[in-house]
Amino acid sequence: MNRRFLVTLAALALTACPAEPGPETPAPTPDGGLAEPDAGTPPTFCETLGLAERPFDATAPSVLQRRQPAGDFTVPTIASGTFTLSERWTGCETYIFMPHSTVISALDNSTVWSVADGIPRLIEKSPRNAHYFFVVTGRDSPGTRAAVQTMQGRIDDAIVNMDDADQEHWESHLHVVSQASRALDGLVDDMFKTDVARFGFAIDRFQRLRGLGNLAAVDAHNAQLQAQEQWPWERRLYGLAYEAQYFNFEMTREERLETQDATIVPVLGGDVIEQFEEATINLPDASTMAGFDTLEIDILMECPNREAAEPSNCGPWDYLAHFWLWDEGTESWLEAARFITTYHRESRWVVDASHALAWLKEGGERRIKYEWAPAWNKQPTAVTASLRLFNQGKEMRPQEIYPLFGSHGFNPTINDRAPVAVDLPADLGKVELVAITTGHGMEAQNCAEFCRHSHHYTVGGETFIQAFNEPGDQSQCAENSGAGTVPNQWGTWWFGRGGWCPGREVYPFVVDVTDHVTAGASASVAYEAKLNNGPPIEGAGNINHNSWLVIHR
Repeated sequence: MNRRFLVTLAALALTACPAEPGPETPAPTPDGGLAEPDAGTPPTFCETLGLAERPFDATAPSVLQRRQPAGDFTVPTIASGTFTLSERWTGCETYIFMPHSTVISALDNSTVWSVADGIPRLIEKSPRNAHYFFVVTGRDSPGTRAAVQTMQGRIDDAIVNMDDADQEHWESHLHVVSQASRALDGLVDDMFKTDVARFGFAIDRFQRLRGLGNLAAVDAHNAQLQAQEQWPWERRLYGLAYEAQYFNFEMTREERLETQDATIVPVLGGDVIEQFEEATINLPDASTMAGFDTLEIDILMECPNREAAEPSNCGPWDYLAHFWLWDEGTESWLEAARFITTYHRESRWVVDASHALAWLKEGGERRIKYEWAPAWNKQPTAVTASLRLFNQGKEMRPQEIYPLFGSHGFNPTINDRAPVAVDLPADLGKVELVAITTGHGMEAQNCAEFCRHSHHYTVGGETFIQAFNEPGDQSQCAENSGAGTVPNQWGTWWFGRGGWCPGREVYPFVVDVTDHVTAGASASVAYEAKLNNGPPIEGAGNINHNSWLVIHR
């Protein structure tokens, strides 16, 4: 009996006995995890991966747009028979549909399926809870039938030498659809008729429809393309794994948010805005604000046309985005959070901005501004934003905040600034140094975007260092898709940078300096910037920077 026939029988057995949560499935615990299964109960697929399960949702999409419910689908596959989502549902997986029509480059119209090491590298980078469906789009023909058979052969070759467990796993997660899309009925054919799925589509772990991005690979540079002034990076199949990694990140983030007893303060409601928007927000009163020790800022950036693919729909550039609070006393904007927009893709960020609680402690009405594009190159975007206020039991809360150092050109004079003296109150509880720092510009030594720089703060004789060693790692941002970098953007999104990635929030640098200051005395904070552990040079871009001492009580 040949192996493919055995695989088909196994798939039919799975269809007859779907791996859906049953009455013995462990119930969620209060922290969002799963209770221990009863002794003797075999773990579910999701439990073996340490992933929480979600129930199947039969709701079909009312319109074929990104982030709409996907409902069910059925497709015939070469190796494992008919695949019906509701029958194979585990509650923790993603489903990615890759069209045959994606070509390698502008100079090579071969499909990305044809790259010899495509399947092995996809498996290498892929999380185990991802299904991949390879679909010939359009109408059936002898050519399409040959293409799917060839692709199945590539999968067989990639897994033949695996151990039994891995071979069984990937046989059940790599699917070649045996019919062209126009011969199918239902969701898959419907989606491939839309522009949303121009580059493929996915069903994420929330069971929502999503588009796919650009599979250009940083290690597939082609000098011939560059010589002809074409985009010089060829596409590779393994980029699909970045999508699956990011879907896992999104679910992990949502599971964390669901556990929080947060007060949500709406800021922006999803309207399409070109450059920036100012708004007045209504915070709880001062006594209620005193009960919060954590502030997060939640930003969703969506393409204006929900029925079109993302490129030339979402903004094309990786611009600085800032969430500002207006300070009446100084008549200036104060930076609560920073983000970097994507190249042509949708994004969502949730970032800690707890230092800003010191500015917001009085509650009531406050003026805010969110901006993400320069006046000379606007990027129309549908923006949804909110504040998340909650208590993590930190015992103390930000009460006062003192500015330290601001932005400066990355040149020798950046270190000419005198130490800042801060008169501390006598009743301080904890003192934190907080900095938001990113490097930009490329004129000298590719600084300060693509050079290694570090920022040294000396408080009470102790030096604390924020070092950016990512520049030089050509795929650092890409390899962090599972940690929040929006994957497969239409630009050089992979490269490690000086304090940021395209399509990512900028995380504040926060250190506890309580033991290095004295209550009721003056604290001195000195700053020094270094390039490759030496002094900065002339013309090395800019350090976009804000730093503060934050007093907690």
